[in-house]
Amino acid sequence: MVRSCELESRSDVRHGRLMHKQLLGDRLQKFGRDDCFLCGTDLSAAPGIRTEEHVFPKWLLQELNLWHHSITQLNGQLAYYRRLKVPCCQRCNGEHLSRVEARIKAAYLEGPSAFRELDRRDLFIWLGKIYYGIIYRESHEPQLVREQAGERLVPADHLKTLSFHHFLLQSVADRLDWFPRFPGPASFHFFECLDDEDPLRRFDYMDDLGTPMLAIRIGRIGIVGVLQDWGRSENVQQPHLVAAREMKLHPTQFREVYGRLKYMTEIAWRDNVHPTVGGPECVTVLYDPAQEFRGEVDPGEQARVLASLWGVSPQAITKDGMGMSTICDMSGSPLTAPDHGLIFFSLDGSTGLWPANQVELTEELLKSPCIGTDSPSPD
Repeated sequence: MVRSCELESRSDVRHGRLMHKQLLGDRLQKFGRDDCFLCGTDLSAAPGIRTEEHVFPKWLLQELNLWHHSITQLNGQLAYYRRLKVPCCQRCNGEHLSRVEARIKAAYLEGPSAFRELDRRDLFIWLGKIYYGIIYRESHEPQLVREQAGERLVPADHLKTLSFHHFLLQSVADRLDWFPRFPGPASFHFFECLDDEDPLRRFDYMDDLGTPMLAIRIGRIGIVGVLQDWGRSENVQQPHLVAAREMKLHPTQFREVYGRLKYMTEIAWRDNVHPTVGGPECVTVLYDPAQEFRGEVDPGEQARVLASLWGVSPQAITKDGMGMSTICDMSGSPLTAPDHGLIFFSLDGSTGLWPANQVELTEELLKSPCIGTDSPSPD
């Protein structure tokens, strides 16, 4: 799991927090261990209303056999996937989120095509819940295990910068809508991925704390969600992304598509304030769906993003100021991977790219299927 953690102050604070109170009246954003992470209900006020919501849903952990596996947190400590839970009230968990989870699970079991056809509102809620849930949990976890009352993994104040995101999540209870209905709050980028029998090869998760976006790979399905760009990035015709949509992506390649979208999103990000009407039963967020997605690509800066995702130094994947690609070669032809066993190498062949970045490159391994190149890829 890869987490990017450069934190910035955003207008979410002044925009979202006011609207929670003025327009909804309830379902407030709260931050405690006894508060529902989604609606703010005080879970200590009445017996029987407290539950815990799994950040990564139980059905997903069971389907991918991840129940007993662990992830690395921001402080380097391991945590079991099954223990990534947040406080939640019975209604949010057992009614609102449960209905969304049932539809997501059904689409996952049917395959990539069905997943692409999911209702965009369901996708936003599902991805948005995962994104917000993991940050909420980390705001309660100590930076240093030996200092339980010390600094948190994610400062509590950072949750306040996600107030507008939390406000949009109230659509799960039909308390919020947006107009126009399409494309809605997020851009979704879908990719088909190579699958594998090893559970640790079937799943990957990446997100960015400064810009609300994430990527998740579950079996054959890969999706990158930019959670508040209101569909702006979906029309980007960057050649590597266009090629990737026609391929079955190796795990290394899926990290590249996320890295390219992450870089482009960061340089083109606009933190807009949207007019909102209605309340208190339901409010509607108004937005302009015609905003363009712009931004010049600096190959060197983009290579630094990709290097962090591949677990290597920027120098290992750059040459003459240009970065390499695992998706296309110099001629623009796709680099097709047959299975997860293939290894992608850095430009000089000295190291493998994630997930082979920490593998000792023995003579026997160097004879296995691999893709390496001594030339960078044009952007």
